[in-house]
Amino acid sequence: MTGVAILGSGFMARTHAAAWAAHADRAAVRVVASRTQAGAAAVAEGCGAEATDDLAAAIARDDVQVVDICLPTSLHRPWAEAAFAAGKDVLCEKPIALDPADAEAIIAARDASGRRLLVGLVLRFWPEYEELHALAAQGAIGAVRSVAALRLSPPPDWNTWMIDPAQSGGAAVDLMVHDFDQVSMLLGEPLRVHAGAVPGGPYGASQHVVATVTCERGTGVVEGGLLLPPSYPFTSGIRVLGDAGILEYPFSAGASEDGGNIGGVDQSANALTRHPAAGHAARVDVASGDPWARQCAYLLDRIAVDAPVDRATGEEALRALRIALAANRSIASGAVEAV
Repeated sequence: MTGVAILGSGFMARTHAAAWAAHADRAAVRVVASRTQAGAAAVAEGCGAEATDDLAAAIARDDVQVVDICLPTSLHRPWAEAAFAAGKDVLCEKPIALDPADAEAIIAARDASGRRLLVGLVLRFWPEYEELHALAAQGAIGAVRSVAALRLSPPPDWNTWMIDPAQSGGAAVDLMVHDFDQVSMLLGEPLRVHAGAVPGGPYGASQHVVATVTCERGTGVVEGGLLLPPSYPFTSGIRVLGDAGILEYPFSAGASEDGGNIGGVDQSANALTRHPAAGHAARVDVASGDPWARQCAYLLDRIAVDAPVDRATGEEALRALRIALAANRSIASGAVEAV
């Protein structure tokens, strides 16, 4: 049985707690640690764990093998380093950090400890995205030439730091990092970025962004923002253009009723579709599955066979972060910025 310590008590901590609960035969959340005892208790109650406001003590427990970091991004480095120093494996929410130096320090701590680091680039475990990549790799749409993606959300209402660009990095870093990761997976090494943002507004100019990413094998365009009205459903999607067709996956969720930005989901409306160069469009049937639970399952599988993490690695998370930071530099300069 793998013991887990969750650090944090917000929306993602609750999401991760539910994901670990899906693997009750292999893992158990032993403790939830947050800066407030009340916050920790609220999450711990739902997963039968202990609660504490002593994060260091939670990491040090002998019955904990995995530290799951769901803290504000600025806290990822110190607590990841502490977890690795204690000999624990780490699941760290995205983005890996706010700047490359901190990301590189986390990776160095991983290497020095010999433990595992999995970064929460959860689209890599999302069934429709996994199938899209499998089809693209099989040549279902020929050579991939272009990618378009979007990720639109109302302002986060479950914390006070995420909407502040100084603390979160803005939409490019906190939200669009998922899609920048997808673009580089499909089109290869990112080279340069040209981005613009909605000016002004109550949260600054970096909270609704459109970025063009030039990669070694093509160009991606990503739109992302946290300025949608509360009535607007969380919406994302990806369209991959090849020289023999298109793969497209739209996603829309209902309004959340208990915090967070994703409510109920009608899977019948969120279908992966292949549009071949000739013939009719065809829906691709994909078995449903909770991507956060699949993410946990992957880490448990790697632990079980004593193998390193080879998906959503620290290096891949750093690459996506570098794209996001280039987008922010481009917003500020008005010019194309090298990744």
